[in-house]
Amino acid sequence: MGRRFPELQRASRILEIVSRISSRPRLWTRAGLAQHFEISERQITKDLDIIRHGLKFVLNYERGGGYYFERVPNLPAVSYSLAEALAIYLSAEAGRRMVGIPQEDLSAALARLSSIMPEELGPLLISGTMMPPPPVRDPHRESTLADLYHAVANRNSIEIEYIPASRPSSITNRKIDPYAVLPTGNSWHVVAWCHLRQDARIFKIDRIRSLATTSESFERDPEFDVEDFLEAGWGITRIPDQPSESIELIFEGPSAYWVAEEKWHPTQEVEWLHGGQVRFCLQVPVTEEFSRWVLSYGSYCQVIAPNSLRDWIEAQVREMLSRMN
Repeated sequence: MGRRFPELQRASRILEIVSRISSRPRLWTRAGLAQHFEISERQITKDLDIIRHGLKFVLNYERGGGYYFERVPNLPAVSYSLAEALAIYLSAEAGRRMVGIPQEDLSAALARLSSIMPEELGPLLISGTMMPPPPVRDPHRESTLADLYHAVANRNSIEIEYIPASRPSSITNRKIDPYAVLPTGNSWHVVAWCHLRQDARIFKIDRIRSLATTSESFERDPEFDVEDFLEAGWGITRIPDQPSESIELIFEGPSAYWVAEEKWHPTQEVEWLHGGQVRFCLQVPVTEEFSRWVLSYGSYCQVIAPNSLRDWIEAQVREMLSRMN
């Protein structure tokens, strides 16, 4: 049997601490728990913090005795099928890869869920194959995300100091109505109505210098659909009023299979040609983000249309070659 992943060990330990304190209140001390689990008192302190602040259990300490719960919330009876449990843990795995999600909160959530997961999931969790190492912490991103999620939920307008990508040395003051927060690649973005531009915009979380939630509430346009807004472009980059174009690309070699196997865009059409080539057509604005995606396939991708994209790729390749001389 494989070694248990540290985070899963911790989730199991936290549940056992809760069980031991519940069954024998005022007996267990920090030193006693550390000795029982053969870990440091400092680690036990962190576990107790999760129980207090993550699980929201009212945990007290009696001088001369030990820990006890003033009251332990009754969790609703919930059961999951194996497929549902797998979906939850795979989502947790994806969450652990994204800088910005508080890992203590995620561990606390998993601690709650592990006790009601199907037995069939046990071997997968114990094998340690499902959870990657936690990312480096980013307190600014975590606090910004938390504030944004609260603003989205409560429909509060927010005021931000924002650094535009086009002018990285300047800061603009914006008031925005946040509609949705979403991860993209290794970053986070918020789709919002911008009062300055009087239009929907996408803001990168890491470019938000400061954020202040206002007391003003907003009503979202019922005609605005976040998914339709995102599907109208490619990736996260938007240029106001930039029209979509008809794009035709030919992929070959290993890239042909990689491109054909994925669902990149709702408008894409994939056709296998003779010799293992793939014709890939779609309708999107030709942004720099899309152009760099095409460029990333190098000689395995041939641009048939539009001419502007082909010219941009050619200019980039020439510039790269000139820098090598």
